[in-house]
Amino acid sequence: MDPLTHGVIGIALAKATGNEVSIADAATAAVVVGAVFPDIDIVFQKWGDYVYLKNHRGITHSVLGLVTSSVFIAFLLNFFYPGYGLLNLAFWALLGGISHTFFDIFNSYGAKLLWPFINKKFSLSLLTIFDPIFLISILGYIFTTGKFQNAFIIGFMVYLLFRVAMRLCVFKHLKKNFGKTSEKISLLPSMTGLFRWHFILEKKESSIVGEKNIFKKNVKLIKKLYKIQDDILEKVSKSNVGKFFADFTPIFHVDRELAGGIARYVFIDMRYYMRDKFLHHAILEMDEDGKIITSSFNPYSIKRVSKIPEGFGSRGSIFSRIIGA
Repeated sequence: MDPLTHGVIGIALAKATGNEVSIADAATAAVVVGAVFPDIDIVFQKWGDYVYLKNHRGITHSVLGLVTSSVFIAFLLNFFYPGYGLLNLAFWALLGGISHTFFDIFNSYGAKLLWPFINKKFSLSLLTIFDPIFLISILGYIFTTGKFQNAFIIGFMVYLLFRVAMRLCVFKHLKKNFGKTSEKISLLPSMTGLFRWHFILEKKESSIVGEKNIFKKNVKLIKKLYKIQDDILEKVSKSNVGKFFADFTPIFHVDRELAGGIARYVFIDMRYYMRDKFLHHAILEMDEDGKIITSSFNPYSIKRVSKIPEGFGSRGSIFSRIIGA
């Protein structure tokens, strides 16, 4: 979710637990700060796109990170609310942090909940990063009382159930029409509309990317991407780019281009597609001897270049592994 929505969720959580919606209330302040704090990983942008997106929704969104940050937040807020108690502040900050990671798991980017023990991003692929209906229902709850407040609570629950039903309905439709010819079907919220679903059909020799509008009968097939040979894919997957991209996204495709003895491999994150383009890429160029010439991460646009260090995934200090040094 976006930072604004996380902050609003924090306020709603404070109200739901009987706290006053006011900056003067220590518990409310701790919950709200805790609810937005995990996105402090934006500081990694200092080292560029590669380091930031490598760590986004990682350390600060994990159980270990949430516990650690709640203690840190408690120490900071204790200067402003000295009589409330460190343990109480830490508890409310942790509750806010849990809400942050919980709702981040609801979208397709996910979060590394169990880092550093498990490096996988957990994702339910149910909500988009910004959902106006979701946000309005929470704001309605915060600013109303009585019957209106109850109506917004019911609306919030109904909308979540509606999205679950949409997802199940679309998946059933895809399974019925493409299940026999597809090895795997991945379904994600579309970036282009609240009632559209983005899907990837993985077949033996190709991957098909498409979109399904819940209110339309037919599906829209957008791209068909042919897979490279398994032995070549295995080779490039062991490179610095391959290891990074597999860590960055669970659903990707690799294109191969040959020119003048140079093999150019383009890694494509198939999760996000808008304006006739995929959002995230990475590029690996190798000579005939298999030596890496260039390697880059290209987020948001293939023209936006961020270098990937050749030592990605190697052992070293925790900090050096975080920034990719």
